[in-house]
Order: sequence, then C-alpha cells, then structure tokens
Amino acid sequence: MEIPEGYILIRQEEYQAILGTIIQLNERIKELTERIKELEGQKNKDSHNSHIPPSKAIIKIIKNSREKTGKKQGGQEGHLGKTLEMVANPDKTEIHRIGCCEKCGLDLSKSEAEAYEKRQVFDLPIIKLEVTEHQSEIKICRCGHTNKAKFPETVKAPVQYGINLQSLCINLSNYQFMSYDRISEFMEDLTGYKINVSTINRVNENMYNELEPFEKHTMEQIQNSAVSHHDESGIYCEGKRIWLHSSSTTNLTHYGVDAERGKSATDRIGILPYRKGKIVHDSWATYFLYTNCKHGLCNAHHLRELTWFEEEENAAWAGEMKKLLLEIKKEVESAQQQGKTELEKETLINFITKYQNIVGGGINSISRVQIKTNKRGKCKKPKQLNLLERFEKNTASVLAFMLDFNVPFDNNLAERDIRMIKVKQKVSGTFRSIKGAKYFARIRAYISTVKKNDRNVFIEIRNALLANPFFSPT
Repeated sequence: MEIPEGYILIRQEEYQAILGTIIQLNERIKELTERIKELEGQKNKDSHNSHIPPSKAIIKIIKNSREKTGKKQGGQEGHLGKTLEMVANPDKTEIHRIGCCEKCGLDLSKSEAEAYEKRQVFDLPIIKLEVTEHQSEIKICRCGHTNKAKFPETVKAPVQYGINLQSLCINLSNYQFMSYDRISEFMEDLTGYKINVSTINRVNENMYNELEPFEKHTMEQIQNSAVSHHDESGIYCEGKRIWLHSSSTTNLTHYGVDAERGKSATDRIGILPYRKGKIVHDSWATYFLYTNCKHGLCNAHHLRELTWFEEEENAAWAGEMKKLLLEIKKEVESAQQQGKTELEKETLINFITKYQNIVGGGINSISRVQIKTNKRGKCKKPKQLNLLERFEKNTASVLAFMLDFNVPFDNNLAERDIRMIKVKQKVSGTFRSIKGAKYFARIRAYISTVKKNDRNVFIEIRNALLANPFFSPT
C-alpha cells in the first residue's frame, strides 16, 4: 500500500501509547491552569473579599465594602463629646501674686485681689511606693497564755508588695499586653523598685486561682444562654502551636486553652457539650458535631467569599446572593426598629424562595469538570461549589438571623474577643509555658467580662485579688 506524502505508518500499540500520553498531558495542562489561576488569585485577596486579616494582606488600597451613608467624617450631630472640664474642689490651689503695677510700678503686694482668673491642670503626682508597717501586738495574760493579734488577710509575708501594685502588674500584663520583662523595667522607672519577673508571674498565678469561681460561673451561664458565639485561634507556647477556644455572649467571655483544635479539645473545655441554645460560628466542621444545639453561621464570612467570587471569577450568582443577604439584613433591622420580633410569614417565604433559587441556579451554572490534585486521582471540587453546597445544606443556619431576631447577622462578637489573643502575642511574644497561657486566658476572660458590663477594670482586678471577683448578672 502506497503511503500518502506527509504521513507515516505506525503500529496500533504505538498509536495507543501516543494517545494515552496526549490525554495525560491534557489533564496535566488542566491541573496547572487551575493552579496558576489559584496563585494569581491569591495576590488579589485582602480583608474585604477573604478571611485574610489586614495585617497579613499585601499592602495595597483595599476596596471598602461598606455602604456609603452620605454622612461626613467625625462626630455626628447630637453626639455628646467628652472634654476636660474644671472641677469645683481642686486638690491643690496655687496663687500667683502681683508684685507691682506693670504701668506705674506702684507696690501692690499687700493689696487685696479684686478677682481671680482660674486655670486647672490635671496631672499625676510623682509616683513613689508607700511602705506601711504592720505591727501585731503580743500580750501575755495573767494565766500565762501569750496572745498575738492577727495580721490582715492580705498581709501574708514579712515583706511583700501590696494589692494596688499587684493589680497594676496584672493590668499591664493582661489588659495592656506588656511582657513580664517590660513590666519589670517600667515599674523600676516609675517607682524606683525593680519587680522581679518571678514575682509578676506569681501575682498572675494568684489572680488565676482567685478567678476559679468566676470561670465556673461564666461557663454555666454560657451553657444556659440563648445565643453564644464561638471561635478558635492558634497561639504559640514554647515554640509549639496550641489552641485557644473562645465562647462568649454580649456580657460574658470564656477562653479555654488546649494542645489540640478538634472536638476532643472542645469536649475537654466543657461548654459546647452542654449547649442547648443557638451557637454562632464560622462553619468550622467541629461545631456541627454538636447536635444538641442549633447553629447560626457568620454572614460576614459569607459576604467576603461572595465578593471574591463576584469580583475575581465573575460569578453572577455570588453577586445575587450577596445582595439578597444584605437585603434580608436591612429588612430585619427595620422590623426590629419597629418593635417587631419576627418577619411576616409571606416575607419569610419570599426570601427563602429567592435564596433557594440563587443556590440552585449557582450549582447548575458551575462546570462539573473536576481537576485531579494528586497522583492517586483524587478530585478537588471548585470552591464556588463548596460554598454553594454549604448554603444548600445549612439554609436554616445561614438565615438564622432572619428566623430568630436574637441571632446576629455575623460572628463579630467572637472575632473581637479572639482578636485580643493575637494582639497579646504581637506585643509580648509567645508564651513561655502552658501554665502562662492558661493564666492569661482566664484573667483576660475576666477583664473582657468586666469591660462588657461597663465596670472599672482596675477596681475589679483589685476586688478579685481580695477574693471578691465580679460576677456578671444572669
């Protein structure tokens, strides 16, 4: 048989081998194309379209996702500002006297003043440690018994630092996030006494022990609350990563430290296993393992993910869902302002129908071609599909804020509470021991609870050291 010009003759097995190679190369091209798309997309991620915090985002102008209100920057009309005002009874008064007349030179030093112009300066006195010596009487009775007066409960050693100084050290460590070394240096500059790092650690340990009843009370209150917020974050201790789990309400905060992140850790901490109300979280899989409570998902997270798909992948359904969630949020807020406790039934049905249509349309619009991610042939779902399936499976949790006005739109409360642990580590570094991490967790939870209840932090730290910690009302 004559072979046409430009063609070659090959065996069937060679043809099959070449065809197989072409198929493999096409699959590899698809895999690399997907990877390139993913890597190019990472540079466009920031805090407005992903969960990346502003501190870790590449420096660039971040798009503002907030709606414009038309209001000018600064204090709004009717806002009560705070300014320094004169007091009626100052602690000290200094009279600045006139010697002679500026014009003619007449001596006025013995003349009475017709009036005074007043100015007041608010300042701290020079700080020095005040040493109080406690002397206990010793008396011998006629019966021969030696009697000795008792020292106050707070005076336990021949030489020690007082409650106020201890309270300040705890405040600086757990509220201002200073390291023990910096506190020691600061106190030496301030008072002339260098407080040892070991002493500061011991003061924190004492505070930790005094707060045991507070922590138990807080856990019970959160367990029985109608709505609670939950989050978790990695922290570093002795160079190793451990986990801090937060549980909170509008007036309570609890932090639990554990070496692990999953359900075994949250079980040991002991709040979630006994929750029967509603828990708000960011859809971490572990939370869904607790079926004794209902779930509400953070829609602030959803809005960022939807923004990404809308802006970077031109997903029309994402823009529609984002618009719908914000529309529902606005409707709920309007109903609350009118004193309503729920939306009209017809409005609810309308919103749920729109929600389901967007989810269904989004699923149908996504290509089912899946890319192999490893040699074993395991396939990876498109990220859009993952989010859509979350919306489909957890409709009641996504719309919990609409179905129950007690559930907020987002999980910002938990994120604000968990953010403090990140600030602590940025300012003063990693924890030197697991005990130190646990000291901080309990004390910081107490300070957070005190702040949420509009109490004075320094005073309540002092009260706790005096075995009278603050307990948030139920």
